[in-house]
Amino acid sequence: MKILLLAISLTGLTVMTHSIGTYLAFAHCPDWPAAGRSRPWRHVVGTMACLVVFLLIVHLAEAAFWAAALFWWQALPDFSTAFYFSLTSYTTVGYGDVLLPESARLLGPIESVVGVLMLGWSTAVIVAVVQKVFLDASRVAQSPAARLDSATAGTGDQD
Repeated sequence: MKILLLAISLTGLTVMTHSIGTYLAFAHCPDWPAAGRSRPWRHVVGTMACLVVFLLIVHLAEAAFWAAALFWWQALPDFSTAFYFSLTSYTTVGYGDVLLPESARLLGPIESVVGVLMLGWSTAVIVAVVQKVFLDASRVAQSPAARLDSATAGTGDQD
């Protein structure tokens, strides 16, 4: 019963962390609209790189919370092993080379379910941002100013 309460607490912490991380990704990555930018492709690449790196850091932090709990529970001998186990569970890779003791083995599959949900959440965020960024970039490319820029592209600085 205690291990189930620990898993539920870690799930809540993971969801809160992911909520905050998603919010911060939107707040700290470049402004989404590409309107008014002369080279919208730079904005697309920068925005996507920022978003993916930021979300990766959030996922690593979430796996680290689970690892800290595994280490604190004394289910694994050191934090490094716990973090490795946590990442393989969170991502559902599950190599099976590190196993939890019977008293804590419920944490592995629960972390896997939570990891799938968080990775799916991040995928949905990335898809939404990709749609928005590329829609904005295509609007910029179709604008009269962009057509004028492309007509005079050979006369200015080039990337």
